[in-house]
Amino acid sequence: MQVMVMGAGGMGALFGAILAKGGMETMLVDHDPEHVAAIRQNGLRISGYGGERVQPMQATTDAGEIDKTDIVLVQCKGVATAEAARAMRHLATGDTVFISFQNGLGNEEILADILGHERVLGGLTAMAGARLGPGHIRDFSRVPSAIGEMQGGISPRATAIAEAFSAAGLETHASGDIRADIWKKLVGNMAMSAVSGLTDLTSAQALAVPGLGAVCREALDEALSIAASQGVRLDRDKVIAGFELITEAGGTGDNKSSLCLDLQAARPSEVEQIYGSALGLADAAGLAVPTLRALCCLVRGVES
Repeated sequence: MQVMVMGAGGMGALFGAILAKGGMETMLVDHDPEHVAAIRQNGLRISGYGGERVQPMQATTDAGEIDKTDIVLVQCKGVATAEAARAMRHLATGDTVFISFQNGLGNEEILADILGHERVLGGLTAMAGARLGPGHIRDFSRVPSAIGEMQGGISPRATAIAEAFSAAGLETHASGDIRADIWKKLVGNMAMSAVSGLTDLTSAQALAVPGLGAVCREALDEALSIAASQGVRLDRDKVIAGFELITEAGGTGDNKSSLCLDLQAARPSEVEQIYGSALGLADAAGLAVPTLRALCCLVRGVES
């Protein structure tokens, strides 16, 4: 099973490294030539969870160099999804499957419009990785991931891919309702991403600030109301339990949001994918969601 990772930032490189160590033929693709050169010359350096180590990896800046692959993990920023999909058109042959492990809403639809609806699966992960420098990432923890058909139901191909990933060390499950799973991650992102970005705090640090935890939980409840308006009814107690798990200190809670890292680097963030798209749905449903609107506008202000 050949795997290509489109977008080798903290998360993409981490996924690729796990699968490569597990014996899969894995290729990283990233637009940063310095990052790619460091990986090709020295291997991917990984710090944090699992200790200091180096994973030899194949890497390139040009997806056009890859003639064929079985699976593409799309892990670039949402702002680059359309451009990435166009760069991968030549791979949309045979049984190639594209799996989005990206933040926010709309990525799967963009990929499907360009690469074919039958080729796109949705993905969900609560794992955390961060790029520390060229060819160097931090690993935060291990938690299960999920993949599934966008129309729902558990398919043989999703099951086969999940089993292969799990055997290689990336615990993955086939989901019968990946849309609901994507919303589970989104409500957590909407609760924490902007807060982390605006305060430069990790999730665990932000929740420990008096009053700020209440803001995050209010944002989460508003996000749940948007999900419900779309027919996605999530069990609030289970969502809260999952939220608390991924924001605990000593694991993924020690990670700053990707939106925070984008703001620090003065590069375009995924504020529209994480907040803007959902707020458009809230407008259509007549929902007020004032906390989410304020967080979104504050991030837009910082970006301006």
